[in-house]
Amino acid sequence: MKGKLLTLGFVLLLVPLLAGCALTGSGNVVTQEFALRGFDKVDVSHGFKVDISQGDTFSVVIRIDDNLVQYLEVVKRDSTLKIGPKPFPPYSLRNATLEAKVTMPELTGLDLSGGSHCTITGFKSTKALDVDLSGGSHLQGDIEAGNASFDVSGGSDVTLTGSAQDVTIDASGGSDVDLADFPVADANVEASSGSEATVKPSGRLDANARSGSRVYYLGSPTLGKVEMSADSSVERK
Repeated sequence: MKGKLLTLGFVLLLVPLLAGCALTGSGNVVTQEFALRGFDKVDVSHGFKVDISQGDTFSVVIRIDDNLVQYLEVVKRDSTLKIGPKPFPPYSLRNATLEAKVTMPELTGLDLSGGSHCTITGFKSTKALDVDLSGGSHLQGDIEAGNASFDVSGGSDVTLTGSAQDVTIDASGGSDVDLADFPVADANVEASSGSEATVKPSGRLDANARSGSRVYYLGSPTLGKVEMSADSSVERK
């Protein structure tokens, strides 16, 4: 019996940890600077609002409520800058100021999750760009890149100006990718589950739209493999 009581007590202690903690910002916002360099990718989570701009040097500045500083994790792992709360236990942040300003020479990868917002400006490169958005995240801004890949899910949206060589898009779960002012050579687009994608290819367009989705294109590309379900469309805009 004593062993069963100990086990029950352990479970009761463990449940709140697994359920996560709800943390509310104090309203007293402080600024934290991090001396991190040598990254060309950024990973942002948990509703952070991030401005990323091109510059010759590295800079990472965070604005956050003073009572949440102890839960903040800003680290460099390999070539990726990670910004968000510490991973365990899972935190729910309420009425919190979560802002970051990042300056870096090159941007080749961006991962936004958990309703994060990001604006990128000033990047010009021939290197490939890999973008992943999930959980109602938002990306806007301008960039010139080599080949570009966008994996956008969970009601997230992307609106970019600039240009790239070839582009690959996978939009799902009611997401929106607007590259009307982002000319590319070839485009390969998949849109599913009520998603929408707009591209401006000058070369070839391959597209697959299904489950109430729309793929729009500008200009007069060569249409390659085009597939759509009865409730979806691929059409010139």
